[in-house]
Amino acid sequence: MNSVTPENVKSFVTRHIEARMTAEGRDGGFAATDDCDMLLSGAIDSLGLLELITSIQEHYGREIDFETLDPERATILGPLCNFVAEKLAEG
Repeated sequence: MNSVTPENVKSFVTRHIEARMTAEGRDGGFAATDDCDMLLSGAIDSLGLLELITSIQEHYGREIDFETLDPERATILGPLCNFVAEKLAEG
């Protein structure tokens, strides 16, 4: 069984956000630090967050219950990646 780590999730999320920024003509790059608030930094907006969540679920082939994630932490890269990895490890 493949174990998904927070680093794997972070890599996927970073690629997703960078691709979206490029498609929107924003070439500033994405500072992929664990404490980066993707919403407050302007990397994504609320619709972008929903798209990101959908993309994560499609990429890993599993539905994840994001309702148990504190909404204030859902936009911060590190906690989001840790949460996804933990949920995928639960099986």
